[in-house]
Amino acid sequence: MAKQYTREEMKARMQAVIDSGSPIVITGAGTGISAKFAELGGADMIGIYNSGFFRMDGKGSTGGLMPYANGNDLLLQLTHRVFPIVKEVPMIAGICGSDPTREMEPFLQELKFWGFSAIMNYPTIGGWRGKLRADIEAMNLGVRKETDTLILAKEMGFYTIAYAYDEEAAIMAAEADVDIIICHLGMTVGGSTGSNLSGVQALYDASSTGKKAPLDEAVDFVNALIGKIREINKTCLCFAHGGPISTPEDTQYIYDRTESVGFLGASSAERIPIEQPLADAVRQFKAAKLPRR
Repeated sequence: MAKQYTREEMKARMQAVIDSGSPIVITGAGTGISAKFAELGGADMIGIYNSGFFRMDGKGSTGGLMPYANGNDLLLQLTHRVFPIVKEVPMIAGICGSDPTREMEPFLQELKFWGFSAIMNYPTIGGWRGKLRADIEAMNLGVRKETDTLILAKEMGFYTIAYAYDEEAAIMAAEADVDIIICHLGMTVGGSTGSNLSGVQALYDASSTGKKAPLDEAVDFVNALIGKIREINKTCLCFAHGGPISTPEDTQYIYDRTESVGFLGASSAERIPIEQPLADAVRQFKAAKLPRR
């Protein structure tokens, strides 16, 4: 059963990772086996949220942002599948903090009962744009409501993590004194649901055309958001996630050029690494020949 930590214990643990010279690595877990081997690999935190359900069912992480199922219900389903596997790693609950079908305080109390140490705003409306986003925000079911839920979670002793897709969300999270703000660059490329070209690989192609590579665009985006965050909050930790950042080499490129001190790997940690090896293993079994009888 996963061990539970207080917010102060979490802050000390994460600072100790940084002080050791290593980045903080969070992985998503849509199954118990993902969590088991993430812990074995040294993950600093493991997150459970609804996109893992869709991702590990081969349907893509974006399913977690669509009205296919209640995200908070799926979180609880996955909790019962994953928690018995994890031993020491702090667990993050990715919640829909704007869910109008739940009172957030008793829901957070339930998550505390199950042993979660941290709360994150996923699923989120943050990546939506245009009139639909404006309409949802006007009903107080958007990022402002998600941020208010993170504030409540912090007051209840949880460590808090916010996805920020734009300056508005980054500023809200910084003002709320969220512990980690993750600069989100959109769906992760690579594997079966995206380009097979990693961010670092794309740099070489871009250099020959004179165009800015996606990974350099990611650096600009992360630096812009962190700049806004630092105007308000000097102490929160800043991460980068998604878009062209899909390999360990990509994360190193980001660390070397931004203030990012960590990475959340969902597709890049539990989907992309298994796709090709699994297909290769089946091909190798199929390559065996039956003897003539």
